Amino acid sequence: PKKSIAYTLTSNIPEITPFLLFMVADIPLPLGTVTILCIDLGTDMIPAISMAYEEAEADIMKRVPRNPFTDKLVNERLISVTYGMIGMIQAAAGFFTYTVILAENGFWPSYLFGLRRAWDSPAINDLKDSYGQEWTYRDRKIPEYTCHTSFFVSIVVVQWADL
Repeated sequence: PKKSIAYTLTSNIPEITPFLLFMVADIPLPLGTVTILCIDLGTDMIPAISMAYEEAEADIMKRVPRNPFTDKLVNERLISVTYGMIGMIQAAAGFFTYTVILAENGFWPSYLFGLRRAWDSPAINDLKDSYGQEWTYRDRKIPEYTCHTSFFVSIVVVQWADL
């Protein structure tokens, strides 16, 4: 059960950080809510359940039973590894793909800060990118949705490596 708990906890950081930066740094949304549902209900659930049904380790009966009062399933070490290391790697992979896709479309990473309100406004159909090219609301949604997909795929790929 500890493996499945650790596996499930790792995706919390790459799901939360896009929304934090969306709100705090005013960047266009890196990961949509539908893709978060896909992560939670699709790519997290099935592997976590399968880990619960793994064969027992060979020496499991030779170990002293876990004390439920002092030996917690979720301890500081598990939290630091899942959130501090694996979760950050997944988030970094997602933000890497996010910035690459927007940069390839003319929006350099430094240009993204403070862009959210103009980016999300359907009334603005002449939003300029880093090169001065104008983007309509409909046109800029294409790279945004591509970012959502690539962020999702990068999280899934890092999850596969984590298995």
